[in-house]
Amino acid sequence: MSVMSESDLIISIRDVSKSFPGVKALDKVSIDVRRGTVHGIVGENGAGKSTLMKILSGVYQKDSGTIVFDGQTIEHTTALESMHRGLAIIYQELNLVSTMSVGENVFLGRFKEMKGMRGTHAKARELLDSIGCKVSTGKLVSEISVSTKQMVEIAKALSFKSKLIIMDEPSSSLTAEEMAQLVKIIHQLRSQGISIIYISHKLDEIFEFCDTVTVMRDGHVIDTMPTSEVTRNDMITKMVGRTIENEYPPRPAKVGGTLMEVRGINTRKLKDISFKLREGEILGLVGLVGAGRTEIVRAIFGADKAKGHEVLLGGKKALIRNPRDAKRAGLGLIPEDRKLQGLVLTFSVESNISMASMDRFSRFGFIRRSLERGIGERQVKALSVKTPSVKVPVVNLSGGNQQKCIVGRWLEIAPKIFIMDEPTKGIDVGAKYEIYLLMKRIAEDGGAIILISSELPEVLNMSNRVLTIFEGRLTGEFDPATTPVDTIMASALGMPGVSA
Repeated sequence: MSVMSESDLIISIRDVSKSFPGVKALDKVSIDVRRGTVHGIVGENGAGKSTLMKILSGVYQKDSGTIVFDGQTIEHTTALESMHRGLAIIYQELNLVSTMSVGENVFLGRFKEMKGMRGTHAKARELLDSIGCKVSTGKLVSEISVSTKQMVEIAKALSFKSKLIIMDEPSSSLTAEEMAQLVKIIHQLRSQGISIIYISHKLDEIFEFCDTVTVMRDGHVIDTMPTSEVTRNDMITKMVGRTIENEYPPRPAKVGGTLMEVRGINTRKLKDISFKLREGEILGLVGLVGAGRTEIVRAIFGADKAKGHEVLLGGKKALIRNPRDAKRAGLGLIPEDRKLQGLVLTFSVESNISMASMDRFSRFGFIRRSLERGIGERQVKALSVKTPSVKVPVVNLSGGNQQKCIVGRWLEIAPKIFIMDEPTKGIDVGAKYEIYLLMKRIAEDGGAIILISSELPEVLNMSNRVLTIFEGRLTGEFDPATTPVDTIMASALGMPGVSA
């Protein structure tokens, strides 16, 4: 690899360190990013990626080291100063005001600069057109899709004449079509000489359009290399610090009799959903976003209203009117969005883990804290949750460790049936593998799992059987070990002539 001169670089990071109480988040990190390239950064949750990006964008201040951006040494800066300098960051949780219009969000705080609302909307229209986004600048942000919100964020970055745009997990909530549009925009930005730092847990994306990749682990840079010179397995090994021979463990081998039978779920979206779940089985639900996968499991769990259906457990009808009934019946749910639906982010690790077990340590409104702490500590140890203490707010944990807290909550009460909706969304390869091993253990101990994931390889490699769903209907049943992927996807797309 040729030696880069300073003029080749849009940003040069040298020996940057950052500590928080009890944690060294970054330890002498050094990364160079070439002008007009897409530079991927990968690593497990907690590797230091987000901390580094927040330092670059002015949210955090570094403890030591040097940062040279576009030939200028940066010492203390703010987020606004960074944007005016030409360095923008697009966070995974998009930073837009939902009650304001698209145009207002693009030029938030700069309306006077734009000579009022007419100029604001005219210039926003110009920027959005430049990236192929046709949304009306007068539309409220609350009314647009996630992918369109990302385009608004990109337009906002371009409005500051950005030379470097940092994208943090930009594809985590996108459909395949939306992702294709994002890729097109990334190529377009690169062709205009704009550099991109692209952070993702999805290695396929890193190999598809990143020129270079930096691997981080435990606050250190492990390696930086052209993506053309590294294999997928090598990258995973560098990320997790150990060899993972396969990304997925073997499927559970022994499947027993029927554990649960669902008959006739009908809602405004779902049409006559009926199926069986067997003991020791992982059952995957395959369908496009919006096909009805999440609606099926929420109806079973009593989280959404459905009429006239039956749930049989062990051959006996179970009355499940709400999630409390579902818990008593032996069901556990890991919801689609852990931050909005699964966790109380301001509560401690122990409080989040023990939530489903409160009847054990709470009487007449009084909580026995020692029992609550015992539950938290037991699951933290069992699942190797990385946390300084069970007293730490769960919001401080990485995505993978937050997910383990939700899994631990249900393991504590040992339900026979786990419903896992996007269980590995936004978590790294190493943490994913640990979740897969937990799933395998649950099935081998006689439980059963319903698995929903937008990552098709995950569903196909972890499931004993898959059901395909299209527009609220079950369209097929397949053995993923023996059925071609295109056959399964054809059924999930509602194509005629595909039989189970």
